[in-house]
Amino acid sequence: MTPGLMLGVDIGGTGLRAGLVRADGSSPVPLVDVPRGPDLRGQLAEIAGGLLGPAAAAGMRVTGAGIAVPGHLDPRTGLVSSAPGAEDLLGLDPRDIDLGPVQVTHVVNDANAALIGEWLHGAARGARSALGVFVGTGVGGGLVAGGALFTGSSGTAGEIGHLPLLPDGPRCPCGGRGCLQQLASGTAVARWYGERTGQAVAGAAAVAAAARAGDRLAQEAFARAGEWLGVGIATALNLLNTEIVVVGGGVAAAWDLLGPRLTRTANRLTMPATAAACRIVPTALGRRAGVVGAALARTLVPGALMKHGTGDGDDR
Repeated sequence: MTPGLMLGVDIGGTGLRAGLVRADGSSPVPLVDVPRGPDLRGQLAEIAGGLLGPAAAAGMRVTGAGIAVPGHLDPRTGLVSSAPGAEDLLGLDPRDIDLGPVQVTHVVNDANAALIGEWLHGAARGARSALGVFVGTGVGGGLVAGGALFTGSSGTAGEIGHLPLLPDGPRCPCGGRGCLQQLASGTAVARWYGERTGQAVAGAAAVAAAARAGDRLAQEAFARAGEWLGVGIATALNLLNTEIVVVGGGVAAAWDLLGPRLTRTANRLTMPATAAACRIVPTALGRRAGVVGAALARTLVPGALMKHGTGDGDDR
């Protein structure tokens, strides 16, 4: 029997990832990475069965599961209380999702989970302070301060995607205007490109492919997103002064298109001493970050929702 594994599930705005994770962050089987379907509960049960059945047959012991959700959880009820850009998850209680023989032991915000993965076993490993910026359907963020995950008084600290950078800008699902995620997310990249070309665009990945094929407008779409992300990161750094910023998420896979403008803008707008003390780097774990963090977050997230209520890492 192998040492215990955790099942990590990362529910995204449009995607769904899951995998088995060892304490050292490694995985004995490939990550499951699929689009999110209309029947989330059924899809998760099927994915869990596909991972847990072979694991048990191979003598791998799975001791629990952690779920990351793209929203915030009401600590009194355990329900997803807000999910800007993923409103179909409102009211969901992730602890009641059936994962077969494995119990859900904790539930965390997806951006916090991704930062935990990078902090434990990725680009931010060993950092005393770190800002995570995760660019996908929206823009999520997480914050490590003083060697611990910092979630703030309401659990929403680190939400860089909702910095109001353009007060008269596009309306955001959070209720604000001109939030960073309305200017620099994958959704924003595809929307900006589609509006200027008159073409229906499947998503930011299609725009990235066009950019690499020499499409100037597609290249500009990513440069524009990088510019806004740089502005947002500089704003956060001038306040937080973290030693590292990790940029991840599906859109960050196009780091060659996004990264140069992002880093130049952030360094130009950040106070010199702050910029000199900080590194801005792409994810080391890629799409595994949220799965690793979801699996291993149990003892690291203040007030993480547990299967039978709220707690600080202990079963209730």
